[in-house]
Amino acid sequence: MAKFWSVLSLILLLGGAVWWVNASYNTPQQRTSSETSGRETASNDHKKEVHATLEWKGAKMQSNHFEYAIHNDTDEPVTLPFRSGQRYEYYVRDGQGQLVDTYSKGKMFTQEVTEKVIEPGETYTEKIMLSPLPPGSYVLEVESVSQYKNKFKKIAKFEVEDQEKNKGEETT
Repeated sequence: MAKFWSVLSLILLLGGAVWWVNASYNTPQQRTSSETSGRETASNDHKKEVHATLEWKGAKMQSNHFEYAIHNDTDEPVTLPFRSGQRYEYYVRDGQGQLVDTYSKGKMFTQEVTEKVIEPGETYTEKIMLSPLPPGSYVLEVESVSQYKNKFKKIAKFEVEDQEKNKGEETT
């Protein structure tokens, strides 16, 4: 019976030690900002991070030109590893949420493992030209195909106007 209590005491002691280590690691005050948010913090009032933007760059009647960029505002280089020549993917959905187009549809990419290093203060930019779309409301979703695809996913809503209607308005 004494052996039973010795084994039980050892199990409880080890279990308590594991719990204590786990609890102390998961306390937010004991983790760095990069562990809690994935961002580097320079000071309490200014955060340095790597982030993406998606901007419409088209003119009137050319609303299918966008610019997708990943900005490195940290003090360290950031490496984006890619499994092929494809750097990004986009999805175009109509106003009802139906998939209309994707970047990779009908394309082939080189099968090489590459990486893009974004130096501190540098911006990596991709110009996106969508196929012509009929007039209507659309949503463009763009993401990096690196291992950080969810971190750099961006969504933009846009409208394609009726070009015939605009031509008529411009001539009168």
